Amino acid sequence: MPADPNILRAARVLLGLSQDELAEAARISKRSLARLEAGEFDPLLSTIETVKLALEERGVVFLGPTESSGPGLRVSGTISFGWEDARAQVARRRERRGASAKASAAVTDDAAGDAD
Repeated sequence: MPADPNILRAARVLLGLSQDELAEAARISKRSLARLEAGEFDPLLSTIETVKLALEERGVVFLGPTESSGPGLRVSGTISFGWEDARAQVARRRERRGASAKASAAVTDDAAGDAD
């Protein structure tokens, strides 16, 4: 298990969890989690394991280092599918806003043309 605080923090953020939520799920104090993520102390292996398990239960897969890259993580397809849905919704909203802005500009241009 990668004990790099940056990887643990990244996993939490990717899942959209607050420190309070992850600490509760891992049954540790928020202060312990904050210190763990900040790399402020050398935690017990059991503390790292409880955080790791809480993250894995929510879809994170921790990856060990290889010859060519360091440790990392990935998320389950279910989680990434949710991201794709969210991105598609944002794209649709932007398209609608763009279409609305073009329609408003056209109305303004038409009104200006009528005034001439």
